[in-house]
Amino acid sequence: LLSSHYLEEIEALADQMAIVDGGCVIAEGDPNALKKELGGDRVILRVQEFSNKNEAEEVRNLLLNLEGVRQVVINRAQGFSLNLVVDDETVLPRLRVEINKSQFELFALSHSRPSLDDVYLKATGRTLMDAELAISGQRDIKLESKQAMR
Repeated sequence: LLSSHYLEEIEALADQMAIVDGGCVIAEGDPNALKKELGGDRVILRVQEFSNKNEAEEVRNLLLNLEGVRQVVINRAQGFSLNLVVDDETVLPRLRVEINKSQFELFALSHSRPSLDDVYLKATGRTLMDAELAISGQRDIKLESKQAMR
């Protein structure tokens, strides 16, 4: 049994894992299976460094019907970049071809697989960092130091 807040350590060493929140197990299973349940790889696409709303919507409509693309969300806060959920990395070549056939050029493209951070976020509704900050905010460091000196 290994107890850790270091998700990279869990991913490297554990065959099975459980997420405990408030003393209750809220998610458990094989780390890869838990990541796979999140529903696909993530892709962030930009056709310009800073697009506008209309341009982003045109590209979104272009990509929505592409085989293997499950979801396309326009991220206004990041210069109207497009955040996609795709089946797997085999979608990327088709995505590039579709962009090249259009009036748009590919400015930036990043691909990532779901992480245990994403699993934790889905299970708890907050990041592990948020949870750790909440716990540390409840600690009384002075009291702990006094008790340690006794």
